[in-house]
Amino acid sequence: MKGLKFIVAFFVLVSFVVIPAYGDGLASETLPPSIIGNRNVTLSINSSPFLIDNFHVGTQVNFALLDVNSQQPIPGVTLSIAAFKDDNSLFGHIFKSDNGNFLINMTPEPSGDISVDETGGILSGITGSHSGSYDVKGPIFNEGGLYRFKIEILTMGSYDNQVSKSYNAAISIPETKYYQTYDNQYGKQNVTIIAFYDKIGNFQYDSNKQVMSFSMPFDWSDDNVKQVSVVHQEIKIPRTFSDFIVTKYDAQVNGVKLNDKAISIDDYSSDERIVHLILYKQDLANVAKMQQNQKQEMDFTVSPSNETGFPIIQYTRNAQYKVSLSWDPPKILPGTTTKFRFQVLDPYLINKTVDSIGYDFSIIAGKMGSVFHTSGQTNSDGSASIVSVPMPANYTGPITIAFENLNGNSFAESEFPGVVSSPPVVPEFPYTSILVLLLIFSFTIILTRILPRKNYRI
Repeated sequence: MKGLKFIVAFFVLVSFVVIPAYGDGLASETLPPSIIGNRNVTLSINSSPFLIDNFHVGTQVNFALLDVNSQQPIPGVTLSIAAFKDDNSLFGHIFKSDNGNFLINMTPEPSGDISVDETGGILSGITGSHSGSYDVKGPIFNEGGLYRFKIEILTMGSYDNQVSKSYNAAISIPETKYYQTYDNQYGKQNVTIIAFYDKIGNFQYDSNKQVMSFSMPFDWSDDNVKQVSVVHQEIKIPRTFSDFIVTKYDAQVNGVKLNDKAISIDDYSSDERIVHLILYKQDLANVAKMQQNQKQEMDFTVSPSNETGFPIIQYTRNAQYKVSLSWDPPKILPGTTTKFRFQVLDPYLINKTVDSIGYDFSIIAGKMGSVFHTSGQTNSDGSASIVSVPMPANYTGPITIAFENLNGNSFAESEFPGVVSSPPVVPEFPYTSILVLLLIFSFTIILTRILPRKNYRI
């Protein structure tokens, strides 16, 4: 549904939003509080824009030394900042800000030396004031990945008040990668991966096993695993890639199977199916403990699960309702009848059905368009409603299961992706072979009846 881009995205993606947290690997980070002198302070780091793509012209990184109690920047701050990417040093410089807030514009250039200039014009140089705004130009921040910073606080409160405090921090700039795969049944398919931690590579797709795999650098040291808050990968799969439009996925990192809660399906934010892999601290600790060969990377695999993840729950376009859907049998086959079972739920209360309301229900099958439509009322007792659908015998591929006009509201609609699978291939057994086997079997029975039996004595 093309309208599922605005209101609903807030409800569905709220669990994926990265908020400031303690640890590295985020586009926004607030470090743990610490005492410097007689003040309780914390250092906040933010980057914008959130994503590096084909339209990227620069990244702004904001550093702020904050008073924990007031959450206001501390004035008269001097920071020594050194930036690193992979094993390479990018730049090092001493920055000053009268108000404790630093805005550093990272402008990528294809080559040349890295320059650092304070902005503020002639007046700033005459008055000796420091705006905290700087331009850093050169071959930096021109790609996504993990950027690490070593930060030394040299003054705070005033430029005469010298202090000494070190921080190690990092931010992750997401990067989008596009891959074209080839499937034996569905041909060329374009898969997109957005890496929210570090750069990914070595993408492969095994059509026979239906497994996608890719890798990402990662430091598995105990200190780093304890510090990292989250690792997030986003895989976009076209809806034409029918065998990958399933209700549940299996995923592994370094051979360790991820918990189902680490795998989320998003059918709202894009015209494509989005699979989120989100590893929090406990997931990372579990992989670190169970992996057999500890390499300084994460090797991901993703494949359709043999299990079915029912029910599937989605919000309506206007977020007025949630629709809970499952079907039986779990594998939809052409020429068979599938029973679709659904409930319309309150969007805010868990498992609370709404009163009986009207609905339109449709099955849309690719270029064939709508192959089934019915209207009805949900059950007044809160039990699941069932719609039996005879699937076309001449169609396999992706389908859309559409709910529209819930309670008469044209904006209260929701769509679920599904797929009509090819029927299992039954090996052909020639008629002549069957006839030969029957003749041999019959001849054997006749022989056992007409041949004389011999008695043997010992």
